Formats: sequence, C-alpha cells, structure tokens
Amino acid sequence: MRAYILAGSLALAVVGNANGSVIDAGADAQKSCRSLIEGSFRDYNEARSAGSCEGMVESAMVFAPNMPADVRGCPPPQGSVLESVKVLLRYLDNNPDRLEEAGITLAFEAFRDAWPCRGDDELAGGSAPKAKKRAAKKSKQ
Repeated sequence: MRAYILAGSLALAVVGNANGSVIDAGADAQKSCRSLIEGSFRDYNEARSAGSCEGMVESAMVFAPNMPADVRGCPPPQGSVLESVKVLLRYLDNNPDRLEEAGITLAFEAFRDAWPCRGDDELAGGSAPKAKKRAAKKSKQ
C-alpha cells in the first residue's frame, strides 16, 4: 500500500516545470483547477497549470480506491475528471483554512467525503466487517 502512495507522490512531484505549474498546496490546486473548469487560458502558463490540475485529479481518481479505509474514496467508474475537479473545488471552498496543505491530500479527502467506499463507514465507526458465512463443502463419496 505504501508503494502506491510513494509512486503516486513521486509521479505528482515531477508534474510541471520550473515555471511553477506544480500543484503543491490547496491554494495552487484551487487556482489551477478553476482555470480548468473555466477553460479560459490567457497564456501558456495558465494552460500548463490547468493541465497540472487535471493530472493531479486523474491520479487521485486512480489511487483513491486503493488507499487505507480512513482516507479511501471511490469516485464513480464512469465519472469525468471535470466532475471530480468540481468536487475538489467545492471541498476547497468549504475548507479555506486548509489551503496550505498538500493539494493531493485534499483531493483524496474531497473524494472520500463525496464518494465514500462501500463498507468504509462501518470501519470508521470502529466495528469490524462481518465475516461471511460459508457453506460446508460436500464431500465426494
């Protein structure tokens, strides 16, 4: 599991270039993702910034279902990146005190809140999932 987190973090660390299109914090994500939603790019840097948002959100969509139960989110399999970006922006707007935190962390949390995975609510409450009862195999005689 840690390998997935490490790989995702590494992939996100190399997104962008020296012009500052890397999304480090929630404030960066908010700015970049608004540009993506609006679709209005005044210059090359704004377009790269919007692309960084798209890459971060797509990565979060892929990795979110594989995260530990307390942070796991399950975006709809047929969901669009733009829908996920809107979920992230709504989360950022509702949590302005967290804009200095890592953008990818906030994306995972936004997805967890918007699309909790089936069964995770029971785990969060502290109760373990119920074991499935299995029928005994019939012996061949």
